[in-house]
Amino acid sequence: MTLKERWAAGEAVTGIWGSIGDPVVLEIEARAGYDYVTVDLQHGFNTWASLPGTLRVLRGTGAAVLVRVQSCDPVQITRALDLGADGVVVPMIESADEARAAVAAVRYPTTVPGAVGGTRSYGPVWADHDTLAGTGPLGDDKVCVLQIETARALAAIDEIVAVPGVDVAYVGPYDLALSSGLGGRTYRDSPEIAAMVQRVLDAAAAAGVVGGMHCDGPPMAGEWHRRGAGMLTVALDTTVVREAHQALAAAARQAVTG
Repeated sequence: MTLKERWAAGEAVTGIWGSIGDPVVLEIEARAGYDYVTVDLQHGFNTWASLPGTLRVLRGTGAAVLVRVQSCDPVQITRALDLGADGVVVPMIESADEARAAVAAVRYPTTVPGAVGGTRSYGPVWADHDTLAGTGPLGDDKVCVLQIETARALAAIDEIVAVPGVDVAYVGPYDLALSSGLGGRTYRDSPEIAAMVQRVLDAAAAAGVVGGMHCDGPPMAGEWHRRGAGMLTVALDTTVVREAHQALAAAARQAVTG
């Protein structure tokens, strides 16, 4: 099932954030059993030059492939989707106008009321392989994830999630805390941060939008799933590799030193 089909069935999905930028590593992650892999172009080592090859490698792995673009730029959004991404993650959304711009770039033609035409043109690399159905692979089957990571976004959250075509309101809890003057703290030690995250999830649920959460591991993902999140990233791949090698190196040292 697609991500949207699973959400429609009331299921939550979990995924990994792909920052390393190597197609071999990303393929291993995509085949590991995650529901989705996010290829990070904003802060990771992935590049626009490497993205076409990466998406070809990940196609058919069984995991949905999302691309985090660098900004709410229709050129970047349409390019990522034309190259074969199943959806996009758009950072730093702070208003309903920005949400509408992101949705208009994802949908073909746009389904946003009041918009004329769409900012996305028809020209996907995979057009010869995919079959249009209704609005087709350029329409409702593409996932539009908007990142909520600033105090301004929080203040406008009801208007943002009310925009037709938004699929996920995805919380970046650490950036949200920093933007709100609570940098260095987490929901675990700050009731204010926990309340801000819950505010986003509640607004999303009220609007029929999935709430998403960037987590630091399965325990955090489980906790926020119980609080209403339906899209949960469980780790950065850089963190997974670092922690795995640290544990292995320590075990190896212990094995040879007693």
